[in-house]
Amino acid sequence: MVMEKPSPLDVGQEFVRQYYTVLKKAPASLHRFYGRSSSFVHGGLDPNGKLAEAVYEHEEIRKKIKSLQFSECCTKIWHVDAHGTLSDGVVVQVLGELSNSGQPMRKFMQTFVLALDGSSSNTFYVHHNIFRYEDEVFGNSHAEHKEESEEKSAI
Repeated sequence: MVMEKPSPLDVGQEFVRQYYTVLKKAPASLHRFYGRSSSFVHGGLDPNGKLAEAVYEHEEIRKKIKSLQFSECCTKIWHVDAHGTLSDGVVVQVLGELSNSGQPMRKFMQTFVLALDGSSSNTFYVHHNIFRYEDEVFGNSHAEHKEESEEKSAI
């Protein structure tokens, strides 16, 4: 029996379900989604106050994930977009909120590029992952936008 190739949206939605389930239940295993030549950016500020930069290769990704000390993660997914990309890959964008270690929920944006694993036509690994917290990228954009709107309406 020949299996029908899943749509990029089906791949993206199933990937998101699996990824965030592992993040919640077994975060020490999260690195298993990544390949040898993957890249990983996880929002946060480095010691100099700049946005964190990417790490490359499977072992460095494993170390970075461990350093983030994921524990009791709770994720609310608001929206998932997924589109086919080069070489039958899938790009997945996730918008939602994340709480780590009982901290308050924070809005985030995460983009994955999934590449086909050579061993199967329906098996993917994370080739690239970019995660950013909204507040670190945009600051308090709602308050700034409100102030700008009030200034314009006062004119």
